Amino acid sequence: MKAMKEKRSRRITQWMMAPLVPLVVIGGYFWPYLGYIALAMIVLMFIISLFRGRFYCGWICAMGAFHERVLAKVSLQRKMLPVFKAKWFRWLIFAMMMGILTMRLIAAEGDPARIGAAFAMMWTLSTGLAVFLGFIWQPRSWCSICPMATFQGVIAPCNYLLQVSPSCKECGLCRKSCPIGTSAGSFKSQGFVTSGECMRCGNCVENCPAKALSFQTDGRQQGCSVLTALGLGARPSSRTEHHLTAESH
Repeated sequence: MKAMKEKRSRRITQWMMAPLVPLVVIGGYFWPYLGYIALAMIVLMFIISLFRGRFYCGWICAMGAFHERVLAKVSLQRKMLPVFKAKWFRWLIFAMMMGILTMRLIAAEGDPARIGAAFAMMWTLSTGLAVFLGFIWQPRSWCSICPMATFQGVIAPCNYLLQVSPSCKECGLCRKSCPIGTSAGSFKSQGFVTSGECMRCGNCVENCPAKALSFQTDGRQQGCSVLTALGLGARPSSRTEHHLTAESH
């Protein structure tokens, strides 16, 4: 199979960010203040998401970079389970992880070291779950249910969306090049990929043979709203659903 194309700048950025994972997970055990790196990344994620949606996930996220560049080398690369795409499961993970973090922050009682330890612990927990899922299934399987990804998908649901033009052939190559297995072609009837389903990595744009994919650069995408971000908008086209179902058998 021919190797998928990707932007060189993205690859370099990810290799620069990936070392932060072992630094916080291992180093945070000995010096909890390293946990503030995780907090700083969350703040950066929030700022970027207001303008570029899940761009942080696709380009800057240290954990995502670690999974895609390092974990991918040993992953079994099995197809992700459908539950990883289920909205209810994503929000369940979000509630559980945020509940754990909230309890740890309350227990810290304002102590800077314990606050740092709380964030380091969350990175450790997330990394452990991500490595388990990524080893068995796709390397970035965790990124489909990551609480921060879910959060980004709804706080700015109409920014820098991946647009799907009528010239899309629904060939499925976009799904194969996407780190989280999103089929942009299945959103052809809607005209754009729902914010939470796209990391803005640009891999599908680089590999689309019909040049049918592009990112929104200005104005508001017609038909976009918080409802579409929550999965209550248009459904994928029947042709693509049939194509993907056939591939899974």
